[in-house]
Amino acid sequence: MTLGPLIGALGLVLMLRIGPDASYVTDVLPAVTVFGLGLSTMVAPLTTAVLSAAPSSQAGLASGINNAIARTGQLLAVAALPALVGITGSGYADPAIVNDGFRGAMLICAGLLVAGAITAAVLVRRGSVTHAIPVERQRRCGVDSPASYPE
Repeated sequence: MTLGPLIGALGLVLMLRIGPDASYVTDVLPAVTVFGLGLSTMVAPLTTAVLSAAPSSQAGLASGINNAIARTGQLLAVAALPALVGITGSGYADPAIVNDGFRGAMLICAGLLVAGAITAAVLVRRGSVTHAIPVERQRRCGVDSPASYPE
């Protein structure tokens, strides 16, 4: 659970190389690729943990809450990051201000990802999730079929 945020943070640090004279192939593509790899190794286990922690009868509710929290975090980031890095309404017209703001935003986000990885390493225990129906009580319909849950 800690590897994904660290890979994502590395991708954001690589984005610090992006500037006015950046090359897409050597500066942008590697950074975006590493960041995307970090997201893909972070979001899927996180969603699995959230849905596994809820009883199967409330999986839809757990999924909805997970999505609502994710969207709220995205909205807060879009609203707060420009102000935190000093980009104002008129600052968007100045490339130097946007470039400095971009660099500051990448550092803030990388720091938050590292903090999230540390938090996960300290607080998330492996095997601490209990399933709604214990494996020994699950019925199987056939050799290769998934478990069917008792009603």
